[in-house]
Amino acid sequence: TPGLMLMFTRQAGTPVPTSTSTATPTRTSTSTVTPLPTFTPIPTNTPIPTSTPIPTNTATSTPRVPTATPTALVCPMNFTDVDEFNPFYIYIRCLYCRGIIGGYADGTFRPYNPTTRGQMAKIVSNAAGFSDPIPSNRQTFSDVPPGHTFWVYIERLAWRGIVGGYADGTFRPDNWVTRGQMTKFASNAAGFDEEVPPGTQTYTDVPPAHTFWVYIERLSARGIISGYECGNPEPCDPQRRPYYRPHLDVTRGQTSKIVANTFFPINCAPRGDE
Repeated sequence: TPGLMLMFTRQAGTPVPTSTSTATPTRTSTSTVTPLPTFTPIPTNTPIPTSTPIPTNTATSTPRVPTATPTALVCPMNFTDVDEFNPFYIYIRCLYCRGIIGGYADGTFRPYNPTTRGQMAKIVSNAAGFSDPIPSNRQTFSDVPPGHTFWVYIERLAWRGIVGGYADGTFRPDNWVTRGQMTKFASNAAGFDEEVPPGTQTYTDVPPAHTFWVYIERLSARGIISGYECGNPEPCDPQRRPYYRPHLDVTRGQTSKIVANTFFPINCAPRGDE
């Protein structure tokens, strides 16, 4: 079993001869003495690595989950509308098992529903591991008071400059998040800040002048996002570049995939098409 360590030690009070064989009468064909194991006991003066805890009250141990095996995550996820054949199953499970996302009271996840700006703030903040306390009187946006469901997550992102609001001072947490806005949330929270070469254009509908061009290119270069093949229905340009459709609302399933690929690319899920 991967990660399983077995340790054998002698019982106290039972000395084991080191240079003589066990005393067994030669005239007796049946020996009542248990033969010594052929392996060498661990010396008592050899410290056990502190990084490998050994259970003291059980004969077996739970194998450590290999970080490179996405399917090794074990936790009950019983959303009635997300089975193992759902294209977003592995990503939803990845985040759910880490306590980053949850479902609705009726037992559904609703993977094809759009994601709100408030929900996005919570998902991205949790995935990034932001857990710092926020002063109870802080209010960056007029429509997100301290008692708001997503107040703490929005404040954590706003304090770091990861998200901003609108010109009227609102955040509009109940508005849907677009696919373009989603890339800014994820890219900034993950700390991606490299320069994108001028003139880079991966998608037909995201030229360098586009508001979210730099964030889309940063995620695309890492294989975190992909687009839609041209010609279905958008026309193809001479380079036959795909379309990203940055103005479409991002679904909860797509959000799970992008966040999982951004923050847990090895531990959770393989990268691929959306």
